[in-house]
Amino acid sequence: PLQVALQLAPQFEGAEEQAGAERLRRDRVCLEEAAGTALAGVPTDVRGVVRVLSCPGSKEVTVRYTFNEWLSFLDVPALPLPDGDPSDVSAPVERYQFALCLPPGLPDGTAVHFAICYRSQQGEHWDNNGGANYTLRDCSSEKSAASL
Repeated sequence: PLQVALQLAPQFEGAEEQAGAERLRRDRVCLEEAAGTALAGVPTDVRGVVRVLSCPGSKEVTVRYTFNEWLSFLDVPALPLPDGDPSDVSAPVERYQFALCLPPGLPDGTAVHFAICYRSQQGEHWDNNGGANYTLRDCSSEKSAASL
């Protein structure tokens, strides 16, 4: 049998700059980019960047994700990117990066779903792709069928 590595492809449209800026103003948090990464053709994680509206005081950005259709989930903290100083309250936007670890041996057809949570003194805000969640889906079976 033909062995094809699991390949994760985004199942969502990236926000146009203007639409992303509008979502950021409205929701205070917005996914900037996300992609699956692999080592030797095997997916190891999903990495991405999130933008949040800056505010004074403590804040936390986490990513909630699942690879079993929400039977269980993990919450992972996102870390501030060094190009923005989180203590600089004059900066209107802060950027955070995240990495979602995937277990080895995910079955064909696996989807990774995730949503972003931003907690600050202004409350809790979510970016969940308009209620649909962000999804990266295994596209390896499509690619192997197309190459036959």
